[in-house]
Amino acid sequence: MSAQVRPLTNMNTKDIPTTPRAESEPWINTAAACVHLGVSMPTLRRWIKAERLKPKRTPTGEYRFRKSELDLLLE
Repeated sequence: MSAQVRPLTNMNTKDIPTTPRAESEPWINTAAACVHLGVSMPTLRRWIKAERLKPKRTPTGEYRFRKSELDLLLE
């Protein structure tokens, strides 16, 4: 099963530190981040709690990630 990656249009992103190429990159959801990293949802949540990742939170409390930020973990 492949996770759908959709750009989010109504998010305020001015306070989030980004990599240089992240400015034009769309945000992806938690499921897509798990697929991209090859980890489970509980592992991703542990990494967020341990501050290995610093995702954006939506107004409804969901996490959003930039692929370029996730790629930094894979290096």
